[in-house]
Amino acid sequence: MTSSHATDEQPERPARHLTSHLFNLGVMVLGGIGLAWMLHSVGISYLTDSIENVGGWFFLILALDLAALCCDAAALQTFMRPEAGMVSYIRVLGAQASGRAINVLTPTGALGEPTKLAMLVSHAPKDRVLSSLVLLNLGQFYLSVIVIVLGAPIMFLLVDLPPSLKLPIAIGFAVLIPLVIALGVLVQRGALTTIVATVRRTRLISEARAESWKLRVTEVDRHIRELQTNRTHGTWKGILWVGLSKLVQWTATLTLVATAGVEISPALVIGILSIGVLIQWISQIVPMGLGIADGGNYALFDLVGATGAHGMVITMLNRARSISVAILGLGAMLAMHTVNRLSLARMHRKLEALREKAAAAAPATAQSS
Repeated sequence: MTSSHATDEQPERPARHLTSHLFNLGVMVLGGIGLAWMLHSVGISYLTDSIENVGGWFFLILALDLAALCCDAAALQTFMRPEAGMVSYIRVLGAQASGRAINVLTPTGALGEPTKLAMLVSHAPKDRVLSSLVLLNLGQFYLSVIVIVLGAPIMFLLVDLPPSLKLPIAIGFAVLIPLVIALGVLVQRGALTTIVATVRRTRLISEARAESWKLRVTEVDRHIRELQTNRTHGTWKGILWVGLSKLVQWTATLTLVATAGVEISPALVIGILSIGVLIQWISQIVPMGLGIADGGNYALFDLVGATGAHGMVITMLNRARSISVAILGLGAMLAMHTVNRLSLARMHRKLEALREKAAAAAPATAQSS
């Protein structure tokens, strides 16, 4: 009786993940197209020339980038407590690497987050995965903003910025600071609950559906709110992993700058970690920041005691780093997706065999009774 019920229910499970399967396939194809376009735009020799510029140091820098990626994955898994035990670290790392690759290779750098969600929801509760991804991204954003807010004013004191740069930076701060305050208020009030209420006020959904959705997102909002108040041990530990990831990323970037022959100075370090981050964010409107990152870094390095040519070299090397990590990420995504499909197919075959066995045993059971 129990065995028959199990075989009736479980064969439907593979079908539940058809949407995430199709989404992952679509994203992999899109990422592959983005990678092909990128390599066509810059040329295959772009990577080899970049490696030759810094020699074996490039592989150390790439190893540091991968170490930072591992820290981000550790943060994501830690944020998922207590459900973190439901999904292995290797799987979380694969999802993080895949999302990073998709963010690098697609415009706006935002498609990677749904990719991570789609790759993890079949192994852990969707609400916990979603809230943990939000916590990871908010933690990274807040830390970057803190560095920008502290570093940019020091830049104004150390370097005589031209009016052509002062105005964009001032505009950036005029947008960034209110955005951070609004995000803080939104998280405290309950981000998803507020969004549902806003959608309800537009009458796009019924009152009953709005109440149903609010009940479903309450736990997600509570978990996200831990970033600001009532932090649990898991949230604190996740924040520490995010901080370690940033330190490793900064170490990789400064190592790259030093090996490219640029003299390290306080103004240069502060400029890269503050104004350089703003340039990186703005450049994400196009894959790899082609054109935007080049011009921005040319101006930045020219101001902080290096040369515009150095800025162009660093941009080229950073792009080579990103392409290398993206290739590894797409490879991880393809491997994980293949393993998942083989595992589901194997499970499906076993369940079909159980169903056939139960069906064959049913007549004999009926005769004996």
